[in-house]
Amino acid sequence: MTFLIVYELAQPAHNKEALIRKIKAYGTWARITDSSYLVATGTAGTADPVAVRNDLATVLIATDKLYVGVSNRPSAWKGLPEEVSKWILANQV
Repeated sequence: MTFLIVYELAQPAHNKEALIRKIKAYGTWARITDSSYLVATGTAGTADPVAVRNDLATVLIATDKLYVGVSNRPSAWKGLPEEVSKWILANQV
């Protein structure tokens, strides 16, 4: 399953690095914008948006914002680097 993760951190200096580490720990990811990622995961316990949100929320503070949704085909984009476009084509279902 491929998830779209979008965040806005109230105090980026406080927890941005920890959040990015958690996102990248899923193993297969692509950075879409400064504060959004696509993540492909089949790991047990992270098979739905609620589980991913709960996992990432462990490093957030109350005023941070986080969205986790399923990103399926078809999709469309513009202006993304070629390597990100290739990642999307290879990992979206």
